[in-house]
Amino acid sequence: MKKQISLLMFSLATMTSPGLMADNLPTTDPQAMNPVVVTGTRSEKLLSDSPVKTEVVSRQDIQSNHARDVKEALEDVPGLLLKRIHRKSGYEVWMQGLDSNRVKVLIDGEPVAASTGSTVDVTQISSLNIERIEVVKGATSALYGSSAMGGVINIITRPAEQGVHYEALAEAGSFGEDNPGERSAEIATGRASGRISIGNPQWYSALNIDARTSEGFDATPGTWTTQGAEGERFALKGSFGWTPDQQQRYEVYADYYREDLTNQITAYTGGKAIFKLKEEEADRIRLGSRFNIDSTSGEWSGSLFHEKFEDETYQDVIATPEKEDRRSAEIETQRATLNWSHQVWEAHYLTSGLEYFRETLEQYKEDTAEVSPGTDRQSFEWLIQDDVFLTENLEIVPGLRLQHDSDFGNYAAPKLNLRQEISKVDEWGLFVRGGVGRGYRVPNLKERHYTFDHSHIGYVVLGNPDLEPESSNSFQLGFGANNGKGAYVDLNFFYNDITDLIETAFSQERKDSRGDGVAVYSYINVAEAETRGVELSAAYPFNPTWRVHGGYTYMESEDKRTGLALIKRPKHQLKAGVKYRHQEWGTELVLNAVYQSEEFTDEANTLESPDWTTMDIKLNQPIYSQLTVFGGIDNITDTQRDFSQADRDMRPEEGRFFYLGLRIEG
Repeated sequence: MKKQISLLMFSLATMTSPGLMADNLPTTDPQAMNPVVVTGTRSEKLLSDSPVKTEVVSRQDIQSNHARDVKEALEDVPGLLLKRIHRKSGYEVWMQGLDSNRVKVLIDGEPVAASTGSTVDVTQISSLNIERIEVVKGATSALYGSSAMGGVINIITRPAEQGVHYEALAEAGSFGEDNPGERSAEIATGRASGRISIGNPQWYSALNIDARTSEGFDATPGTWTTQGAEGERFALKGSFGWTPDQQQRYEVYADYYREDLTNQITAYTGGKAIFKLKEEEADRIRLGSRFNIDSTSGEWSGSLFHEKFEDETYQDVIATPEKEDRRSAEIETQRATLNWSHQVWEAHYLTSGLEYFRETLEQYKEDTAEVSPGTDRQSFEWLIQDDVFLTENLEIVPGLRLQHDSDFGNYAAPKLNLRQEISKVDEWGLFVRGGVGRGYRVPNLKERHYTFDHSHIGYVVLGNPDLEPESSNSFQLGFGANNGKGAYVDLNFFYNDITDLIETAFSQERKDSRGDGVAVYSYINVAEAETRGVELSAAYPFNPTWRVHGGYTYMESEDKRTGLALIKRPKHQLKAGVKYRHQEWGTELVLNAVYQSEEFTDEANTLESPDWTTMDIKLNQPIYSQLTVFGGIDNITDTQRDFSQADRDMRPEEGRFFYLGLRIEG
């Protein structure tokens, strides 16, 4: 696999054909700074006019910041917390103090199955095929159903263009002193990707390929344990569409992802260190079709979707010839939707939709079922939303979602959003925006049926079939100003009140076959919590050469049972960036910085992880029309956690990282 990637990187680097070249310099088009968004209301609106606060990561942002996956694309979004998944190689997203179990990740509106527990690993989603990412915070269950209590991340893929277009990219990087073994001067990571799209007024197709490889990184030389996983990630997506006329569009697509990762870990049993290789292989297949028809009776759209995610892990003791502790899981999802939208009159837009959803889970440890085969859940859901301008400047968007779940019966989730244009000062429009929504989350199949047996290291987690759904009330109130040309200021207050929160709790202790004590935990509805705070974000392009942007978040959280703060939720977060572009040379220089304050790591609020600051620098240099050389240094400050206190130190895991790449577009 590594030889193939190296060969592909060399091939991509030599694909320069002057006959196909066109200008690919970064755009400063105002429309690119004020795009059309759809996630907040499921209808097209300019970002500056949306009644639901929406944050957008554009294709231009992804390229300027050299984001390889969704995790890296989201790093500059104010208020988002990107956290390493516990004992995994990937990252998850937290919003407004709600953890990743309560954040819904979508690709073109279709859900992404959790790779672990209820968590989506956003490093598994390559950035190559992304047109933009829309982020909506707070309870949006009225639009997107269960698991959207904290918010929604909707990844919108790139459309095929008219004519023939291509893009190819090659990149190599190094962790320097953290490269494994004695290879501090060698390449530790590589990436090669390519895209081609072909289209005319009647049909279009696109093919995307992305391959990433890594030797991992080792921040504790001299020990067996390594922190970064060694292995490969590969993604392939193809789509084909037919547009017989301007009122109809039909599309089918297939998406495949595979990862094969290995970590060196040390486990302690009876005071004795056991050296292991933790191997994980994951495969994800997404198949789907969708249509849009614009008729005199309204706009009709629908989709059929199927996803299969398989994950297999080993914890292989290197002192023995066989692979031990094999665990495999398979999650399958089916979804069918039918939606209707209609412009009732000029200031009145009605939307309604039906959805069927089914999910199954099977999990085995060796040949023993940890989840009974055939365990599944299904739901039928109905959505209605009205978008009305009561006056020229006052827009209200009420909505209601009704869900019938096979195991939990009926549930209703209402919501209401509004936006009032206050006044116009020169080019600046002033507005106030508010929203209230009811969120809920049905317990997932693992929480209800899973037996997570780690008795060999002293604990077991048991599923609880008697769990009840979680629920939340979310309140958002914002004030802002924008000039429609990329300059804006947005101040948003939020409050989330959560009940019946599901968490693990100690239930008993039992003896294993050797007589050692094993702690038994179970999922229960016990917690009541709230999060509250304020988010400030702003951007200003001084001229085509300079642009600054940033965001500050202050957040408080509380476990209502104890009155103490929830763990792993910092009070302060500051993100800021500056972008410089030389008009004649096309040189683009980007500097991004993140500051995050201390956060409690224990429920008694006696232990704190230190505050931290990181800075990244990015450079893009067009050298011949379509050909761009790019590179950068991530985490210039080399901020890194103390791995001897890994459960108490939440600072970044990756240290300083250097990389250089080449991109060709045509």
